[in-house]
Amino acid sequence: KLVSRVDPEFPREAVQAGADKGRVKARMTVDGTGEVVRVEILEAVPRRLFDRAVVRTLSQWKFNPGAGGRAMEVDIDFSR
Repeated sequence: KLVSRVDPEFPREAVQAGADKGRVKARMTVDGTGEVVRVEILEAVPRRLFDRAVVRTLSQWKFNPGAGGRAMEVDIDFSR
C-alpha cells in the first residue's frame, strides 16, 4: 500500500520542447522496507521527454513494508 507519494513537476525540457502534456507508464520495484529500488519506463508519449521526472518522482514514493521485489505499474499524466 502506498504510504507517501510525491507528484512530479512538469519538466523544463518538456516546456522547451513545446509539449503541454504527456503520459508515462512505469513499473517500479519495491523492497521489503517499502522503498522503491528500481523504476523502468514501459511507455511514454512523447518519448523520453518525461522519463527523468518520472524516475525521480517514483523513487521518492514509499510503501508499507512487505515482501521484497514487489512490482507495480503506474500511469503518470503530465499537463501544463
